[in-house]
Amino acid sequence: MADSELRIGSRWPIMVALMLATAVIMMDNSVLNIALPTIGTQLHATTSQLQWVVTAYSLTFGGLLLTTGNLADRLGRKRVLAVGLSVMAAGSALVLLAHSALALTAIRALVGVGAAIAMPSTLSLVYVTFAGPIRQKAVGIWSSISMAGVVLGPLVAGLMLTRLSWEWLFLINIPVALVAVPVVLAVIPESTEATGEPADLPGAVLSVGFMAALIYALSSGPEYGWGSLRVLAAFGAVVGLLALFCWRQLTARHPMLDLRAVASRAFALPAVVEGMAFLAMAAIMFIQTQLVQVVLGYSAFVAGLLTLPVVVVMIAFNGLIAALSTRVPARFMIAGGLATVALGTLVVAAAPTSTWAIVGGMCVVMVGVRASLTTVAIEIINALPPERAGMGSALNDTFQEIGGALGVALLGALLNQAYRAAIPAAAPEAVRSSITGAFGDPAWLLVARHAFAHGATVALVAGAALLALVGVVAALLHRPAVPEPATAAEPINAAG
Repeated sequence: MADSELRIGSRWPIMVALMLATAVIMMDNSVLNIALPTIGTQLHATTSQLQWVVTAYSLTFGGLLLTTGNLADRLGRKRVLAVGLSVMAAGSALVLLAHSALALTAIRALVGVGAAIAMPSTLSLVYVTFAGPIRQKAVGIWSSISMAGVVLGPLVAGLMLTRLSWEWLFLINIPVALVAVPVVLAVIPESTEATGEPADLPGAVLSVGFMAALIYALSSGPEYGWGSLRVLAAFGAVVGLLALFCWRQLTARHPMLDLRAVASRAFALPAVVEGMAFLAMAAIMFIQTQLVQVVLGYSAFVAGLLTLPVVVVMIAFNGLIAALSTRVPARFMIAGGLATVALGTLVVAAAPTSTWAIVGGMCVVMVGVRASLTTVAIEIINALPPERAGMGSALNDTFQEIGGALGVALLGALLNQAYRAAIPAAAPEAVRSSITGAFGDPAWLLVARHAFAHGATVALVAGAALLALVGVVAALLHRPAVPEPATAAEPINAAG
């Protein structure tokens, strides 16, 4: 085997630029959470308004991914990546003019647009730049950086907020863009698919509509209730828009997405695995953050600091996982990865009031997610034609976004239900509604903390059982797609 097939070699500037872009996009998902109390105080924002500050990013980011992935394939992945990073930086700079929660929500939405433009090109450029065994290694690095960005968000925010105002959390995007955009334009060969097909504008509009409606429904369920008119209407819109999108893709002469390829086992199975892995990761991070701060009483800064061992473990295991992925059959990497995620989830579930168990469980979870995601990310793109690498990357990101939203919504709702069931009937309604309602009443606080820990255990055990089931199904039904051959030295259809 040629040495060039085993090492990044002279293409390391390409990897650095793509990983820098990936890290800042994923960090934007979580960097703002720790600062929400401060933002609420300074902008006089309600809890609902703060939720929209967070949700606005997910709505535009998740809603636009399919469209932007399609555009990247048509217009050029390098060019689209540079535009996306520039939009993120420009949107972030507007935070200096934000004096209300509404303005901040609009800015977060604009930053999400930039992230949606940029994100599909990161993985698709990694995929088309490398081939053979080195592709597995390169995608593995991309997966690790992607997860590290989400995990490091709270740590970076905690460190910055000890010295700086919350506005600086937005301004992170500006120096990253100033470094990454010139490097992207200078060192990455353009990669595009000049098929001559016209853009499917109706399909793009419908895809944005149903994705935005789905993310809105999932994020609104815990707040307004899953049976509320608002949430039911949102899910109704999802069904209607998705039906129209499918009809459009099946009847259009030049659809943006080949639904027949998406419906194949080679695509559908890794897509489910992708969503499930992120369901677990997002849910356990959501629950873990509350356990550390609300039950154990750590500060936001310490809570962020406790994520550092998770990143260290991911880096330490990266080489081993990369080596295994080239030797172990894909079905066993996927099933083993999900089993590892389930094991880590059970570690936290078994001792939700132990700092060691929480941190150790998260480390195990991230190793499992890394092992399974690298394999399925490649298989998702392999299942589509080579000219749809950007769309494959966008679908990969979309499944992550949907899986994460489902994890927080479903397991969060299960946690809340178990918490309420564990609270005595004599407790005040404020305590029964939320553990934060017990903060002013020491007599009920200990009871509420025990109830919350019980709820966390119930939710995490359910998540682990679901992961184990998907792992078994994946091992039994796995049928990988066979990609068309590509050279190891040049991107597919590089346009110069």
